[in-house]
Amino acid sequence: MGLAVCYDHSGIDLAWSIFLGITAVFMLMAPLAAARLVAISRADSVGQLQTA
Repeated sequence: MGLAVCYDHSGIDLAWSIFLGITAVFMLMAPLAAARLVAISRADSVGQLQTA
């Protein structure tokens, strides 16, 4: 006698797709945030050089 699987996988599939979507957004935004931080740090260092 075989045991039937009686639960639905749709909740797991939904959670997995949400996780992948959020991960994709972070992967797209991380380089932009890093570039923004580099630009801010360069502008700040230029400002320090001008006041010295």
